[in-house]
Amino acid sequence: MGELGIGPDDIAKLEPEVAYLTSNLDGVTTLGLYTDTGYQVAFASIASDDMDSDSLGGVSAAMTMTAKMTMQTMFQEDLTEAIVRAGTGYLVFSQAGRFIIAIAASKIKALMKNVKILRIAAQRIGSAFPAM
Repeated sequence: MGELGIGPDDIAKLEPEVAYLTSNLDGVTTLGLYTDTGYQVAFASIASDDMDSDSLGGVSAAMTMTAKMTMQTMFQEDLTEAIVRAGTGYLVFSQAGRFIIAIAASKIKALMKNVKILRIAAQRIGSAFPAM
């Protein structure tokens, strides 16, 4: 068991989900899988994107923590995802059990398609790795 609390068997369970994401997401420039405290499990970014894996991990942890507290306070519900959108791009943070899937993308027209793909992967990862 590694310092992130995941071992080789866990990595074997996560690999197909990361492959599913990389094969199906559209217009995504950065993809990260993090623990809920921001530790990187997997990260991929195209060369033209200057996204830093540590920065994305920190932002993922901060955004999801804030969004979780907000959803509990306002709706007494668990967080599914948080979407942050600007004029030329967006970030999506999906809760996946004890992990967070984070993407950065610039193809706004693909946002809802990508959210659907993230929901499928997050549900499967969350089933295999429930929140602690």
